Amino acid sequence: MRILGLDIGLRRTGVAFADSTDDILFSLETIQHKSEEELIEAIQNIVAEKSIEEVVLGLPLLLSGEEGSQAKIVVNIQEKLKNEGISCSVLDERYTTPKAGDMDKDAASACEILALWLQRK
Repeated sequence: MRILGLDIGLRRTGVAFADSTDDILFSLETIQHKSEEELIEAIQNIVAEKSIEEVVLGLPLLLSGEEGSQAKIVVNIQEKLKNEGISCSVLDERYTTPKAGDMDKDAASACEILALWLQRK
């Protein structure tokens, strides 16, 4: 199964890709976007280019477990992707901020989200 992991931000979205058949996971170029529509279009392009079967969105819940404003944006994007026929799910991303070192922080977060999803499958 080919899976895309996303760490959605207001202007930058980290992207990770995995093929669960051979356990390879790597980051893709971070998406720079000015609007949700621009982000949705970029995701659709990646899904088509890479034959993605599942998209996993990091859900930034508050420490209390409630949805804050950023989590609501992610859920809205999830609904828009589903309406476009893209299979997608969300994963609680609390406590997943990786130590990125020299790596792009957004890409590192997307990799962590996708790695967690793969572990739970």
